[in-house]
Amino acid sequence: MKKTLLASAVAATLAATSVQAATIAQTDTAKVDMYGRINLMLENNDGDNAIKNNTSRIGFRASDKINEDLTAFARAEFRFSADERQESKNGDPVFNDLRNTYVGLQGGFGKVTVGNFDSLYYQAVSNVADLFENKGFRALNKGDSNARGDTIAFETADLGGMQFGLSAKHAPETDASDEAFGLQAYGQFTMVDNLTLAIAFDQNIEELDGGADSDPIIGASATYKMDALKASLLIESSGDFMHIAAGGSYTYGPGDVYGLVSMMDDGNESGLDLAIGANYKLSRAFRTYGEFAMGNDKNNEDYTLGDKSVMTVGMRYDW
Repeated sequence: MKKTLLASAVAATLAATSVQAATIAQTDTAKVDMYGRINLMLENNDGDNAIKNNTSRIGFRASDKINEDLTAFARAEFRFSADERQESKNGDPVFNDLRNTYVGLQGGFGKVTVGNFDSLYYQAVSNVADLFENKGFRALNKGDSNARGDTIAFETADLGGMQFGLSAKHAPETDASDEAFGLQAYGQFTMVDNLTLAIAFDQNIEELDGGADSDPIIGASATYKMDALKASLLIESSGDFMHIAAGGSYTYGPGDVYGLVSMMDDGNESGLDLAIGANYKLSRAFRTYGEFAMGNDKNNEDYTLGDKSVMTVGMRYDW
């Protein structure tokens, strides 16, 4: 059976967040791991310098083998600012961002996940442009839109090089809107070795946070891998918005070189963002990186760098 891109992406993400994950509890059928990341950077944002935290986090992942064909799993992940001392004051927590938190079941039928997690649209399509530690990545759905909370998803197992998924996020009834469910769906296809195509749909209803535009999002991606080289193409549309991005990465031994060209058109203005970066891995857990991103957009800055440049130098340690 060929592994689909989504399965590969999920496996790579889990590996990246648990390079040296510590097992803190284990039985014959159950296991609990603890993992984390400290990521600090020096950012020059259009001439303004600052030392910043960059998505540092700590998390716990658990699994329980119920029988030969059914496994329960759970995850809880918290972000914190690692660049300065923090104290919990006035109700403000030190762990100030609850990230992936979900439970589910997985077996020969596929996988069911309930809770707070990246959108299926991102996992299937837009993640191909997510190459950077800091600035450079943009998409009409970057994972947070119409997801990350009150969501249930079903994904099939690998069907001979094909995989499909469907999710629904619940929007409760309010004084301003009726109860609703925002749907997302994807299909991925490994046509030949090293080439994967995907298409995804996000209903993007106005009742959900991030869905104010209320125009459905449709995206397609293609990824080709050949030895140390990986190239990808992303095409998206939503109402008047059209986004096209082409990127790639090359593993040169102890590190990677990567870059992205991204064009966004909102129906009135269009702009081109460029970004390049490289990292050097001193070990499996520790890396340094340098990145440069530049934009010349005048359109909606929710999706762009605007007319500025950002330079980043950082260090990251995963366990």
